[in-house]
Amino acid sequence: MVYKEEEIIAVIGDYFQTICDGLEAIAHGCKELTRIEINGCHNIGTRGLEAVGKSCPRLTELNLLYCQRIGNSALYQIGKGCKSLETLHLVDCAGIGDVGNKGVIAIGKNCKSLTELSLRFCDKVGDAALVAVGKGCSFLQQLNVSGCHLIGDVGITAIAKGCPQLTHLDISVLQKVGDASLSELGDGCPMLKDLVLSHCHYVTDNGLNHLVNKCKLLETSHMVYCPGITSAGVATVVSSCSHIKKVLIEKWKVSERTIRRAGSILSYLCMDL
Repeated sequence: MVYKEEEIIAVIGDYFQTICDGLEAIAHGCKELTRIEINGCHNIGTRGLEAVGKSCPRLTELNLLYCQRIGNSALYQIGKGCKSLETLHLVDCAGIGDVGNKGVIAIGKNCKSLTELSLRFCDKVGDAALVAVGKGCSFLQQLNVSGCHLIGDVGITAIAKGCPQLTHLDISVLQKVGDASLSELGDGCPMLKDLVLSHCHYVTDNGLNHLVNKCKLLETSHMVYCPGITSAGVATVVSSCSHIKKVLIEKWKVSERTIRRAGSILSYLCMDL
């Protein structure tokens, strides 16, 4: 029998020892599934999610939060079998990503309708994964790769060149990303509205200036703990972006003139140095 359930959300913990078998059974019995969220299920492994990829072709949204035992082959099968996928959110899935990044690469190659992708703190995912996404997912609007320390300018440049509809981007805590990425984003992503680049140590005023001169729709920018961004860069954001609503920055980097000009949109994480 094929059931008509359209959604399943599993918010359960380690005590569910049979969750993998359960997910397989759900996949085989509920082939009309469109949305799955699995949060904090540390015992769920690769096999159950592989079954979803093989049996649930209508899946449009997949959220895996803190599922550290799920490996690349599961995401690879999702990419092969769930070609209608629009939203993929992964948080701290340490098993995703390897030398080949084959799981995310399969998503990039096959899921042409993808609009939201989050790989937060999946720290084995590298540039090759984003290159595939940039080549295959031209409708991507939201990308979060915060904490994916293997990703650098190559990956972000691929996104900038292949995803012109990008509106939201979080590249915080990426130590290999610099001004080259911001310049490419300025050239390729004019619809960008929200940018989070906190803890990016190689981003400077130069890259920021290039981006804001092209991305005229920018509304929010978080850029704390970026030693290359100075008060001049903050002033450029405020003066160049007519739609800007919020800038998160260290207070000591803001000049009195900028405060007078745009004090209402400034937020401070570090009140004192």
